[in-house]
Amino acid sequence: MRMGEFNNMEYRDTEERILSGREDYRRIPVPGEMRDRLEAGIARAEAEKRKRSKMGKKKKAGFRIAAAVAAAAALFVVLPNTGADVAHAMGSLPVVGKLFQAVTFRDYQYESDRFDASVEVPQIVAEDAADDAEKAETVEQINFDIEKVTNQLIEEFQASADLGESYGSLKINHETVTDNENYFTLKLSIYQGAGSGYESYKCYTIDKKTGKQVQVGDLFREGSDYNELLSENIKDQMRAKMAEDENNIYWVDYSDVPEWNWKELKEDQNFYFDEAGNLVVVFDEYEVAPGYMGAQEFTVERSVFEEILK
Repeated sequence: MRMGEFNNMEYRDTEERILSGREDYRRIPVPGEMRDRLEAGIARAEAEKRKRSKMGKKKKAGFRIAAAVAAAAALFVVLPNTGADVAHAMGSLPVVGKLFQAVTFRDYQYESDRFDASVEVPQIVAEDAADDAEKAETVEQINFDIEKVTNQLIEEFQASADLGESYGSLKINHETVTDNENYFTLKLSIYQGAGSGYESYKCYTIDKKTGKQVQVGDLFREGSDYNELLSENIKDQMRAKMAEDENNIYWVDYSDVPEWNWKELKEDQNFYFDEAGNLVVVFDEYEVAPGYMGAQEFTVERSVFEEILK
């Protein structure tokens, strides 16, 4: 479309997105008729959840899910144009079947002769967040940060597009890269194009046992020199890649401009665990290598750091 605007997206994988109401909705200023339909949808979803908890028989799950999905659909009928307050409250709705889940619930599209944008704005929803203050606060903080980041990028893009004096592109999408027994990680991928492109990422990791967002240092025992261990392993991988191909260049052992050399992980370094339990460290474009190398990921085998994990 010519003008970019946010639209609420339908839930996917409906069996895992049965909704229960949150008090947040009752504080959202919406027209009377819409409020009545919204409240009715919430009430149906709440009743269905109570019914499921009492019955607990798998052979009847299909019928119960269908009823709850219908209730969820009723909510979405009234939500498409009710504004950012409703969209924000939707991000705190819990789901059944997973502790955490990422949902694409808004998008932004723009296209002209010189500019194009395709943005998916995710939110994390948490099961039973209403009963877990730590979990609810973590999800709220992450969702706030996602909105802040995406809104800023969209505003900058829109300002450039309105001027129309150059070329520009903005792509944002997301992926759940970790969802195991211990951790959930949502990875936000960002591409900004203006002559040359720039790739960057934001990884949000939640400890399922505590409900808290964690940084890389939180994974390891206090007093362990995890940073040196991981950083040296990554540097060795960089050296090996440069030895394999002369076109590979990383900012390590760079004697011409030593201040360019990458030294160690940042406190807020992006990371996630792969399916094998290895630690994948994520770097933005230009962070550890020239731009033509693109964004980089390095996998540190679990055997390297397992002994110092918490």
